[in-house]
Amino acid sequence: MSVVFNAATAANVNILQTTNKLFQTSQKRVATGKSIFSAADDATKYTMSQTMLSRAKNLNRVNNNISTALKTLESTDKTLIQVEKLIQQMIDMSNQALNAGSKTTVQTNSTANISETTAVNGASAGMRLSITSDNGKNFTYTFTGATGATNWGQVAQALNNANIGVTARFEQGTPRLIFEATDGNTGFTIDGATSQQVIDDLTGLTSGYDGAYAASRFINSTNVPTGFGGSTPYGLRFGTGGAVSTASTFSASSVAAGTSLTFLGADGVARTWSTTSVKNLDQVLAEINAMNAGVKAEFVQSAAGQFRIGLRNLEGNAITVLNGTGAFDSASGLARFNAATGSPVVQGNPILGSTNNARRLELGQQYEAYKTEITQLIDNNVVQAGRNLLRGEGMSVILNEFAANPISISGVNTTVTGNLGLIALGSSWTTNGNIQTSLAQAQAARLTVVNLQAQFGNYSSFIQDRYDINREFSTDMKTLGDDLVVADVAEESAKLTALSTQQQFAVQAFSAGTSNAQSLLRLLG
Repeated sequence: MSVVFNAATAANVNILQTTNKLFQTSQKRVATGKSIFSAADDATKYTMSQTMLSRAKNLNRVNNNISTALKTLESTDKTLIQVEKLIQQMIDMSNQALNAGSKTTVQTNSTANISETTAVNGASAGMRLSITSDNGKNFTYTFTGATGATNWGQVAQALNNANIGVTARFEQGTPRLIFEATDGNTGFTIDGATSQQVIDDLTGLTSGYDGAYAASRFINSTNVPTGFGGSTPYGLRFGTGGAVSTASTFSASSVAAGTSLTFLGADGVARTWSTTSVKNLDQVLAEINAMNAGVKAEFVQSAAGQFRIGLRNLEGNAITVLNGTGAFDSASGLARFNAATGSPVVQGNPILGSTNNARRLELGQQYEAYKTEITQLIDNNVVQAGRNLLRGEGMSVILNEFAANPISISGVNTTVTGNLGLIALGSSWTTNGNIQTSLAQAQAARLTVVNLQAQFGNYSSFIQDRYDINREFSTDMKTLGDDLVVADVAEESAKLTALSTQQQFAVQAFSAGTSNAQSLLRLLG
């Protein structure tokens, strides 16, 4: 059955339909924040918006890949940091092994036949054994009682209890007495205040600085040293550091004003001692030692009654005199260190101490274990997408949305015996030469690792910059794309209010028109 509308009713229906359509459009714009939903709404703006939003999505996808590359580089850098730390510890081990082979040790020979119960022959009351460590501590054993009443075991125990940095022990089998420093480099002196009648029992004592035992180097019986000059003895010195002494003996007990001496300290830094006034030799030595340069200034006895001034490195390294003026470089050459006037540089090389191969090989074993740990770190470098740059696996990184000119990062096949060059074995650490070879290789390996860090770090910095640029551009593209189709929510809200009112009026008009038509029908019926 068809429904017949009059003109007014039909007009009201059209108004309601139009109002509802406009109402729905405004509701959709308020709900979505957009004013354009398809090309039909505005072809130009819609197309531009879609292009910009698409580029923003593409840039986000590119940045996801860049982020993966950055994480790979970051992981590789952390691995290299750990490898560098291990290599630095290997360098420290090598140095420790070298020191373990430079221990200050001196021993009697087999003919001395000294054991703990061997009597100190010839030692009587008031005689002495005096030992001074390079750290400044002194041990003096003064004998009491009749000749031969004390044995060497008692003397050794007293020295060990004194804790001066020097110990005594007895070797079994072929009985002999051994004196040695308790650390790697510290030297000591069996002082001239030691009685000849005591020290002459220790057959075979030989100093790398002063040569073999000679009675003139020690006091006779219970006498006391009188100071510089005359027949004052200065004992035997023992150590591992290099030593130099003046080219000839001193003829006076003082140096003139204007005298200076320049030498390298144990740390390799040049030091200069100088004086503007006349100073006696004891004062000169005291002032040089007070510089705490790791170098000891001391009197050196070249023969009975003949003395020189000497410098000795206390840390097991070479000693170098760079220059001298005044008394230390006189025209007559009576007190200079240099062999000839105008040739001031003179060097004394280290003295090889006793070797401690057990400790060296222990350190060498640790050295080898660290090589294995380095290999494990490299093999298990945590990377994204399985691209281990330290195993020679490169990667290509796309930096823009057009996939043009990607950057290629070449991996470096890093191995202990390959580019790191750690070839020498810790199991051969029984000589200084082998240890020094390992040390040189570890130092070179550390430099290789540092260079790898710099190489990958440059890539990381460049790629991070592109990542930041892409992220900023992506944000801008999305903002511009949204702005092209954005709706004015305030305007659309106002439209909704107006359309709601218009809709109410249309409904009322439609109701009124319908009522009038019904009334007319009732009259006609």
